[in-house]
This record gives sequence, C-alpha cells and structure tokens, in this order.
Amino acid sequence: MTRSERSKRARLSRAAGDGVAAYLADEDADVYNVTDAAVQEDALTAALNLTRLAAAAVTALAAATGRTSNEILRSLHEANPRDWSHQPGPVERLPDSASAAQVVYPDALDDVDWAMIEAKGWLEVTVRWAEGERVITFYDPARLAQTVHDELAQQGHFAESGLVVVPAVTKDAIASTVTAMAQHNFIEVR
Repeated sequence: MTRSERSKRARLSRAAGDGVAAYLADEDADVYNVTDAAVQEDALTAALNLTRLAAAAVTALAAATGRTSNEILRSLHEANPRDWSHQPGPVERLPDSASAAQVVYPDALDDVDWAMIEAKGWLEVTVRWAEGERVITFYDPARLAQTVHDELAQQGHFAESGLVVVPAVTKDAIASTVTAMAQHNFIEVR
C-alpha cells in the first residue's frame, strides 16, 4: 500500500469516527456533511470504516458486559425503536387510502434518517385504520435474507409477525404498500 493510500485510509477512518460522534451528539448536519464527504471520496472504504467502527464498538460493549457480540447485536435488533423516544412519532395520514389508514413512525424522520433506514433495510411502524392497529416491520429482501440467516444460525428458526417485504425501505414504498393493503383491510398482516 502506498503512502497516499495509507493517508487516504486514515482520513476516511477518522471521518467514520467523526460521523459516529456527530450522530451520538445528535448533530444531524455534521453527520450528513462528514458522511457525505467520506462517501464522495471513496464510498466502499467509508462503508468499511463504519462497519469496522461498529464492530469494534459491539466487541467492546460485549467485553464490558460479559455478553457475546451476537447477544449484543441481537439485543439491538430486538430493541423496540418506540422505546428510544419518550414521544410518539409523527402520524402520517395516507390520503389515497380507502380506509383512512395512518402510519405512525417511531420518531420524526428527516432525509438523513430515511437514507440510513434505507441502508439499514428495515423499519418497524404502527399502522392504524378504522378497524384496528398493527405493528408492521418493513424489510428489503437483502436485509430479510440476512436476518433469516442469522436467526436460523442462532435459534434454529425464524418467525416474525407483521412482516412486509418491499423492494427498498423508503417512505414512498411504505406509504404505497400501506395504501394497497388498506384496500384489502390489511388482511395480509392480521
């Protein structure tokens, strides 16, 4: 590896740390700016640095708590995003919905949040309609495959209620899917 490549790798590694620090400090603009600059320079290296940083954090947390890394990751996956905020998320009424369906998101989500959710590949929301309410987890196919693989390896089975797969987990995909399901009174997720 050349000196220039080592310098670039170190710079992108620092950018990953700066981006995570800004995220933890809830500085959305800094998260976006730092991450965007790193991705513009070298998207693959930026992604690998963020993955390495996350792996180091999970490993350190596992060591500090006497748990395995898989237990830590599983607890993060199983954590209910609604518990992370003391206030309910915004409610979006879907105008095209015959049954006046509403989607309740776990928190107020901006463009950066949506980009992160799409990259993460899943989101749990609450859907309300005239006849009821249901928690639905939207997955993209790649993330669902990863989740199924991990659960099979850890537990020997996979089961999840209220699961819906969409091509990409975006606000538009969720809205159009909920609108389509409302036409059939949400029979697919009951």
